[in-house]
Amino acid sequence: MALRPFTARFLRVFVVLVAVVALLPVGHLAADWVSFVRVVGRPLEPLPPRGFDWVYWTDREGEIVAAYVVPLSPAHEAGLRAGDVLFQLQYQQFFTAEDVKQVVSRASGQALPYEVTRGDEPLVFEVPITRYPTFLYPLSSALQVASAWGFSLAAFLHLLALLTVAPLVLRSKRARRSFVLIGAGLLWVGGNLLRIAVLMLVGPPETVSPAFTAAFDGLTLLSLAGWILFPAFLLRHVLLDASDVRQATRWVRPMIYVAPVMLGVAVLVATVRGTIGPIPPDAFLRPILFYVCCYVAAATGLPLLVPALRRPADEHYPAPPFSRLGSAGILVFALLGALFAYNALPLLATGNDETVAWIILLLQLLSVLPVGLVSVASLRYGRLDTVLSRSLAYLAALGGLFFAFVGGLWLLEALGAPGTADSDVVAGLWMVVLLLIAERLARPLRRMTADLFTTERQRARQRLNRFGDRVRTYLDPERLAHDTVQVVGEALGVRSAVLFLRAGLGTPQERWVQASWRPEPPYFTRAELGRVWSQIQEEGKVWAANAELNESSLAPGDAATLRAVGAALAVPVTGGQGVPVGVFVLGRKVRRRAVYNLEDVEMLRALCGQLALAMERLGLLEREQALVRESAEAHLAALRAQINPHFLFNALNTIAALIGERPEEAESVVEHLAALFRTVLQAGSRTFVPLEEELRLVRQYLAIEQARFGEALQVEEALDDSLATLPVPAFSLQTLVENAVKHGIERKRGGGTVRLSSRRLPDGTAEIAVADTGVGIPALFPAAPVLAGDEEAMALAEDGGIDFFGIGLRNVASRLERLYGRTDLLSFESAPEQGTVARIQIPLAPS
Repeated sequence: MALRPFTARFLRVFVVLVAVVALLPVGHLAADWVSFVRVVGRPLEPLPPRGFDWVYWTDREGEIVAAYVVPLSPAHEAGLRAGDVLFQLQYQQFFTAEDVKQVVSRASGQALPYEVTRGDEPLVFEVPITRYPTFLYPLSSALQVASAWGFSLAAFLHLLALLTVAPLVLRSKRARRSFVLIGAGLLWVGGNLLRIAVLMLVGPPETVSPAFTAAFDGLTLLSLAGWILFPAFLLRHVLLDASDVRQATRWVRPMIYVAPVMLGVAVLVATVRGTIGPIPPDAFLRPILFYVCCYVAAATGLPLLVPALRRPADEHYPAPPFSRLGSAGILVFALLGALFAYNALPLLATGNDETVAWIILLLQLLSVLPVGLVSVASLRYGRLDTVLSRSLAYLAALGGLFFAFVGGLWLLEALGAPGTADSDVVAGLWMVVLLLIAERLARPLRRMTADLFTTERQRARQRLNRFGDRVRTYLDPERLAHDTVQVVGEALGVRSAVLFLRAGLGTPQERWVQASWRPEPPYFTRAELGRVWSQIQEEGKVWAANAELNESSLAPGDAATLRAVGAALAVPVTGGQGVPVGVFVLGRKVRRRAVYNLEDVEMLRALCGQLALAMERLGLLEREQALVRESAEAHLAALRAQINPHFLFNALNTIAALIGERPEEAESVVEHLAALFRTVLQAGSRTFVPLEEELRLVRQYLAIEQARFGEALQVEEALDDSLATLPVPAFSLQTLVENAVKHGIERKRGGGTVRLSSRRLPDGTAEIAVADTGVGIPALFPAAPVLAGDEEAMALAEDGGIDFFGIGLRNVASRLERLYGRTDLLSFESAPEQGTVARIQIPLAPS
């Protein structure tokens, strides 16, 4: 949405106005300088560097008292202490602390004699005067400690923010701007922290060596560069965050850098040369402070004035980059700071040095707060929880170790004489003991601190990790997809999600498996998947609605499709081969300001990798099962091919025998054979046929054999009509009848009877029996029945020289075993001259 013309003009005027106003104090300095030269008629002599004796003198009851003497400073080393009363300086008596300050400030590089009284004792000290530490305020112990802790905390927070936003730098322009902005702030607070640490641990750099002094000056310039640059980066960040504002201010944005460049050059020249004209480096404190406050006020005030800057970067990702309350608070603070720096607040401007130093310190520290405020839009997408919890855990562990060591040393000092060699040895041994204890407790302490600082995201990670361990146990892709979206939806607080997986890869049953979590319109359906799947499959990268997390380069149309259905993330389900087998599309989170970050993306990527491996494993199982089925079917087809020629051979022999003797009966047999072939063709390559169809085939065969044997072959039936539709292996019953006729009835003088029967058994199977009254099978004459799987009896039958378990029966036994997984479904009983009974058991619920 484009800005209204009035708003665009307002923004351009506002930027130019801020750039000009920020230089007002610099203009006043230049005007005063020009006025002096014009009035006096000669150039103003350069002032020497401001001197400092490292003592804060105050007026107390008509006396000049040393309120604070900086430890390790020249004054402290010379012997001055807090509470000393100044009697004379340079053999002159002064009546106010301000007069002493003026004398000392002009004595840089000299050593001045101080006459003081300590109690009633007069003392004289020779104190070297050094340069004043630019932009530092060693005026009281409390101020020193507050400066150290304040800049330490600010540096720590900046470092956390920098570590959080660093992984996003390569993906997002906004993240890169945040990185530069946070880096500039860290340069200021980190550099100042190092300067404070040097003064507290070493003392003034001029008392160490010239090289150390030069390094300290370089550190000062570096930190000042960060302090001068970060307000400009801050305002630029705000103006670039919204596309319509960025377009409206394109030609005036370079004005932002006029003030920082001028101030930076002036401070650099003044620091290197000692002065710029008559102006020393310290004179630029208030101009810099005024410029910083003006830019901070502009950066935090614009989002309150221009609604475009308060809109989310993406309408599908409701996470506004600025907090109204935070912006308003920092705006008020910055305006007060600007008034103070411009000497427009008389109550503050007339305060003593320590009060002013406290105000300046507060402004220096609080002026970097907008770094977090405007960078939160990028920081929230980084690993903020992980970085913060680990940092707090390490701080807790190191703090505990430090206090244990200090407490032990205090106890040693209370028990023995401090400063002796023995006490040093004991202190070293105590440190060794602490390290050993820390090594033993490291693992449980790590778990305790991890539990203590566990965040909602880390609990979600734990839950997803536990589910990921169970993924490999799933055997059903539909159930796996359903449980995945449910676990992810609950763990991450997702408003809606849909998961598509390719199941049965490499098999004829390849298909899409879909599962949804709280689907809400507009939906991400198979139609939308068809539009974006080809590019997702080609890239295999995560797509995100916000630039900080986006890795993919989807075409604008495909990205618009995802945004149109309310998608916030699209994570490919990619396995070890690098080829996506699905996609996980998630909508925004339930909580209004909650967003996905790098931790969420990493968790989802890891889970999707496990899903891909699980689907590959399930695909292998399905392919293996398909191969087993195909192998079994091929084997059955081969067995059937063996059965049909065997039966045809016997039938043709019967017809051949009848043609010469009884041609009329031969014609009838041919008709029966034709009907039999029709039945066989109708059965086709089916593995199972209904029992009544198998019996029709048997009756046609027996009609052919009765034509051959005449009255010598009788047929009886005792069938259960309820089993007429029972599926039975094709040609299995016909094979048993054929063997009964050939090996039983044909070999018995006078012929015999073949009896067919079927019944249900109590064990849940159906029994189909073929009994004959033939000669019997000698191999089966033992009383115990022989099972098809009894290898010993089968071997005995083969050794007997009878064609028992020949091609036909072996095929029937093999088919039953393959189809039902059992070897006890085909059994035989036989007795001499009484015949044979062959039984097939068919499970009523075949596997």
